[in-house]
Amino acid sequence: MAVSVPSRVAGETAPIGQPRRGLLTRLSGGHLVMIVAGLVGMVLTLALLRNADERVKVAVAATDLRTGSVVGESSVRYERVRMDGDLLETVLRPADVAELERSVATGPIREGELIARSDLRPVAARSGLRAVSIPIAPSRAVNGELVAGDRVDVVLAAEQEVAIIVAGAEVLDVGEPDRGGAFGRVGDEFTVTLAVDAQEAQLLAAAITDGDILIARSTGAKTAESTPPLPVDFVDRSTTGA
Repeated sequence: MAVSVPSRVAGETAPIGQPRRGLLTRLSGGHLVMIVAGLVGMVLTLALLRNADERVKVAVAATDLRTGSVVGESSVRYERVRMDGDLLETVLRPADVAELERSVATGPIREGELIARSDLRPVAARSGLRAVSIPIAPSRAVNGELVAGDRVDVVLAAEQEVAIIVAGAEVLDVGEPDRGGAFGRVGDEFTVTLAVDAQEAQLLAAAITDGDILIARSTGAKTAESTPPLPVDFVDRSTTGA
């Protein structure tokens, strides 16, 4: 059976051996724009997702903290949370905890709860001591020439004896006298806040209530601890020469 082959149109030549065009040469400018736009969109999407999940470290209580508990680096652990800048200013971050001086909790904080700055306040004094303020006339406290960091002895003049009831206490703060007028009065008092232990706090409270006290500046002086009290009659004899 004979097969007929269509004859070529006159003047037409067959594309024998002609190579096919590459992918890039077949892409139009519109295709390239679409590809670039897709890549840019993907990058922006990843950036938005990363920002949406950006979390910061904040301090939370590692254990239950009672009111008055001393809070330090061992008292906290860190959690990552989403929080804006204004709210972040109210809580403790790792850098804050690293610089945190020993503080106490102003109220109970449950384990895992955020620790706010307002939840803490500085300890009363170093080494677990107490802060006690003494109202006293400047004439009985080195004319008021005391500053924080000074060391002082508190002397009690009772009916029967004179004794140093607190020796070498650190001055934490010195208050201004309550002048009560433009020129003040001779009897104006100011406050001297000292770091003392529990027994010394009791002695000071009793002395302020019932006795007559004097503050001696002892910064740099030899300690007066274990100095025995002197009977009042001994003081009288030494001043009269009897």
